[in-house]
Amino acid sequence: MRLVVAPILVRAVFSILVGAAPSLAIAQADIDNGKTLLTARSRYYNLRTAGLSEVRAAIQPNWDVLLEGANTAPSARAVLNNLHFWISIDAAGNFQLSHDGKAVPADQVAGVENIFKGVNLSVTSFFRTWSLFVITSPFPAPGSDYAIERLANGFRFSQRQNDLDVTMDTDNEFAVTEIRVVAADRTSSLKPVLEKTTAGLVLTGYTASARRADGTVTTVQASLEYGTVSGLRLLNKVNLDTVFQGATAKFEWVFSDYQVKMR
Repeated sequence: MRLVVAPILVRAVFSILVGAAPSLAIAQADIDNGKTLLTARSRYYNLRTAGLSEVRAAIQPNWDVLLEGANTAPSARAVLNNLHFWISIDAAGNFQLSHDGKAVPADQVAGVENIFKGVNLSVTSFFRTWSLFVITSPFPAPGSDYAIERLANGFRFSQRQNDLDVTMDTDNEFAVTEIRVVAADRTSSLKPVLEKTTAGLVLTGYTASARRADGTVTTVQASLEYGTVSGLRLLNKVNLDTVFQGATAKFEWVFSDYQVKMR
């Protein structure tokens, strides 16, 4: 969320979980799809293009944010603060999350394993979306099957991926305004917030939502902060506000101890 705007795009939009603007009658045949696609892809800040081979970092959940309002025993907070997580991601977007809970008391191991699973799900889902904009590309791969329309205020990239209809709208400068995925059982949307920099567009947030056929809605509001490490723009902090089946949750992750490998 195939637009071979890549199968990973579908997973990214779904995992967080139209009256379509009329296209101009101005000759669609005048659009050079290949040139337009390459131009769109080049407008984004890209760690792979900047020379990244692999990056590793520590990621620390802010348990106070997650547990705000909960009556949590001090001993439980102490256990949580002794959990450690690390992420790694390479130039192909391959992501791994590892953890260490050696200091966990034996009688709490089962509960901590559930925490590890929850952190893994939320962090992995986030990085699927983030890597699309910063490491790979939200746009179709060159040579794949896709369509481009000229809209009144930008462009529309569209593609059929098996039983999914995927469309991506951009403005005239190819900043993505929304990605939509329609399936038999749900409709999903991703609206990125992009910062224009001299090095290209950078993802600084997004609003994602998924509505199932039964009316159930999942939403995620993300805010991203960056710093500079080895000349690269890398994450400092991520905040997520989520709603799932009416239940709200907040997440905050802080990144540190970066190890960067360049090509």
